[in-house]
Amino acid sequence: MRMHKKTPTPGALDKPLNDFVGSHVAPSESRVSPLHREITTCYAYMCPYAYGCTEKTRRPAQVLMRRCMRYKPEELRIRPGVSDHVLDLLAKKRSSGEDLSAKTAAILDDLRPDGPLRKTA
Repeated sequence: MRMHKKTPTPGALDKPLNDFVGSHVAPSESRVSPLHREITTCYAYMCPYAYGCTEKTRRPAQVLMRRCMRYKPEELRIRPGVSDHVLDLLAKKRSSGEDLSAKTAAILDDLRPDGPLRKTA
């Protein structure tokens, strides 16, 4: 039995690899079946990268791992910030009368100018 090798489409190998690596393919245009796509569950409320994420939603959602900031190489990630969950915990501490450092209070005042807890509606 002879195995036949597939020949690449003409011109496919003319482009440098970097042209393909950095480009995003919409899931509808991808040749990878949904069964084989690597996904993760995104909890944007708890993620320190959510402030700069294009995939975040209000509820937990399935996200392609290649689009999740947590799984990108270090040089492509944005600088992590403070998640909404952490801000809520700090706001609860402050409203219950616990002492916060001046820097922590300044961060809370800067990121939550309209009140101690995030608006859920």
